[in-house]
Amino acid sequence: MGVLEGPSIRLDVGETLLGRDEGTGVLGFPSDTRVSRHHARLTVSESPWGVHIRDLNSKNGTFVNGRKVSDSHLVDGDLIRLGESFLVLRWHIRAEEPASDLAGRAPAMIDLRKGIDRLNPHVKRVLVEGASGSVFEDVVRAIHRRINPEGAIVRVQPTALESGTLSTPLAGAATVLIEGLDALTGDEKDALLEAEGLAPVIATTTQDLDAMVYAGTFDAPLVDCFDGHRIRLPRLAERREDLLGILFAALGDDVPPPTTDLIETLLIYPWQGGVLELMEVAAELRVRGSGLDALVTELVSPRLRGSHSSGPFGDDSHTAVDIRKPVPSKPDLEGLLTIHGGRVDAVADVMGWSRMQVLAWMQRYGIEETD
Repeated sequence: MGVLEGPSIRLDVGETLLGRDEGTGVLGFPSDTRVSRHHARLTVSESPWGVHIRDLNSKNGTFVNGRKVSDSHLVDGDLIRLGESFLVLRWHIRAEEPASDLAGRAPAMIDLRKGIDRLNPHVKRVLVEGASGSVFEDVVRAIHRRINPEGAIVRVQPTALESGTLSTPLAGAATVLIEGLDALTGDEKDALLEAEGLAPVIATTTQDLDAMVYAGTFDAPLVDCFDGHRIRLPRLAERREDLLGILFAALGDDVPPPTTDLIETLLIYPWQGGVLELMEVAAELRVRGSGLDALVTELVSPRLRGSHSSGPFGDDSHTAVDIRKPVPSKPDLEGLLTIHGGRVDAVADVMGWSRMQVLAWMQRYGIEETD
């Protein structure tokens, strides 16, 4: 796809030159023709501790979080762009052991793995908390492998539970996965608090339970019964190092390469909808970018409106294309309908199609309307 992810590079105290030249004390970008020979200088100081970047009158400028800077102090997580190359600045105290069953290079993912690695079969209850749009599956399985390695998983959805039925799985030996602790009601709350069986319990939530307890809308004992074993899923915006990898895996093969402008827009976008929102963006890019030479910001700009700044190099020839509305494949159309809960109007609105177009393609592929 033309996008390469490089290794982590340790910055020593002192100055590091950023530029197209290579040599001692230089972090080089020899293949990026938009990077000047001596583009910018990074300075790491000890007393006081800090990191600073200064542009060296480069031809195409230095950008921090999408804004052109001449001189700027940097903080953990800042996105730096030189030419068509990106760097994410992170404070790392020491390297992590390589063995892990959860992927991710961001410090927030390293902390997540450390928290999960502290679990063992003596831990019987774990609460997993994530923001809206979080995907819990991999984390839940990683926790399950540590607290109940020989057992199965029984999934429980509180909204589908009949009154008084939660006590049955809690009396077994399989791990009970409660998908949405905040939705537990009545007898199910009592069953969880009073359970004396051996079944480990993993509960997930996308709500701020502490705030709900403070407001009096959630029972504090239901939080306390997890004995402090709470795992927080990092927000997607905390995982800049991982975002492009997740996106490209969702895009799949045979899609045009993204422009630098699109990459930067995606990296600085706040992603309030989490991983699920990223999956929606990937589906839109795949369908709407079919037949184009490159994936451009305009393909998803209605969704990202308000987060996008002007491109660094003026008008990009890729953005001048006539954005066509190609006929989606059956898997792509099914995927879009699944993402949007089968709502034809929602798919039509997001993709810039008419409702009649969507219905015509559904009829062609034999997809039944469910909304």
